[in-house]
Amino acid sequence: MLILVAGVAALVIGVVGGYQIENKNLNKRLSVAQRTAEDLEIKNQAKIKDAVAKINQDIEEEVQDFKTEEEQDLLEQQTENQTRNEHLDVREKSLNSFSDRLDKIQESLQARQNDLQELQSQIDRTKNESKELQRKRHEIVYAKSGLSKEQAEQLVIQNTKTSLNRDYEITTRENHDFMVLNAAKDARNIMVEALQDGPVDVPRDHIERNITIPDEKIRNKVTGKNEQRLRLIETLTGVDLIFNPEAEETLIISTSDPIRREIARNAINEIIAARQINTGLIENIVSNAQQHVMDNLRIFGETTCSNLHIGWVDPDMMKLFGRLQYRTSYGQNVLQHSVEVAQLCGVMAAELGMDVQIAKRAGLFHDIGKAVDREVNGTHVELGVKIAETYGENPVVINSIAASHGDVDSDNPVSTLVRIADSMSGARPGARSESVEEYINRLKGLERIANAHAGVRDSYAIQAGREIRIIVDPKQMNDQQSDELTEQVCEQIEDELTYPGKIKVTTIRKLAAVQYVGGKPVPRKKHAS
Repeated sequence: MLILVAGVAALVIGVVGGYQIENKNLNKRLSVAQRTAEDLEIKNQAKIKDAVAKINQDIEEEVQDFKTEEEQDLLEQQTENQTRNEHLDVREKSLNSFSDRLDKIQESLQARQNDLQELQSQIDRTKNESKELQRKRHEIVYAKSGLSKEQAEQLVIQNTKTSLNRDYEITTRENHDFMVLNAAKDARNIMVEALQDGPVDVPRDHIERNITIPDEKIRNKVTGKNEQRLRLIETLTGVDLIFNPEAEETLIISTSDPIRREIARNAINEIIAARQINTGLIENIVSNAQQHVMDNLRIFGETTCSNLHIGWVDPDMMKLFGRLQYRTSYGQNVLQHSVEVAQLCGVMAAELGMDVQIAKRAGLFHDIGKAVDREVNGTHVELGVKIAETYGENPVVINSIAASHGDVDSDNPVSTLVRIADSMSGARPGARSESVEEYINRLKGLERIANAHAGVRDSYAIQAGREIRIIVDPKQMNDQQSDELTEQVCEQIEDELTYPGKIKVTTIRKLAAVQYVGGKPVPRKKHAS
């Protein structure tokens, strides 16, 4: 029991002692914290004082700067106000001076108005006096002439008409003589200007009638066994395909229809490029070539009509213009020729003050019959007139087509322009060209005709077949016979050959008598010894 009491007492004493020790430590820490807080407060007070001092200094500097700026602004405003006041003073003086001038002008105008009123009064008095004098003059004239007023007026009118008619006839005769004198010159100037400002000379598109297949394997691929594929292509395209006997690599496309020729040419080129060939593929290629050419007909026609600005054209007519792209005449592309004629007509019509659109339309339509002349009986002029009438074209255009080759008379100036432009387009250098075969055949034909006549020593076709020179034997033919030979050759060329433009025939007869001096040895004289 005593041990328990002693233990409890010791525990109590330990607890009390620990509490006192802890309380003492706590007081020490509290004292340290209090001193630290006081130190921090002293430091913060010092920082606050420094910050307040710096803020006050910054504020004083800003206030000083603001004060300086305000003083500067105030000084500038005062200067500006002073300048404005000076300007206002100058303006006021100017207004005063202007007001003085207006007053003087007003006084001057008032004086002039008074003078004008006085002058108007004098004019009125003069008019009245003039009327009175005129009345008295008329009375005297009527009394002396024995004519009434109406008779005198008719006499004056009649004399005036006679004088004006005489002047009109003289002026008209002078203008007519002047126009007749200068008509050829003016026409040449207009045609030259039309050639310069109208068509643009572009490289000619030659229509290919042959296809060259140099490789024998490709030729065999195209022809097939026993030429079955070639016969199939002929059946599908409606052309004749023949290999040139003199040049086996040349495949000739023989047909009078340019559309079929173009379809066959495109199809054969596609077949050559194909890797494998069979009947179905050939039929498909030919069908695609037909569709391609038909689409091009519409595209060519639409492009041509759009570029020329000739107004609305029926879509079927546009396809006919597209057909002309594959048609040639004397080696000249008919569509390009028609476009050139339209451009020439447009330029000349503008120079003459005529309807440019109608002139272009007539020029473009003048050869429209050539689009179907290989399929329908009749000349291209007759067919062109029927086509234009069917689609309701302007009568001026219809007459221009009919009169383009002199089949009918022109009844309007546009028809004359079309004929002139047609000749200009076909005759200008470089407009018409031919294939090599046609060119060589024409040269050979000219020389054959010339060499067939007796007395001809030799002949030469020169200038691309536009001139042939015939050299005759002067011992067999005299001058008169040479003239007759020239006429005979001209007539024979005109009857047997087809040629663009003109061909000049020149016959040359030259006799040269030649002797030589000193050709024989001269014997020496013997001297006496």
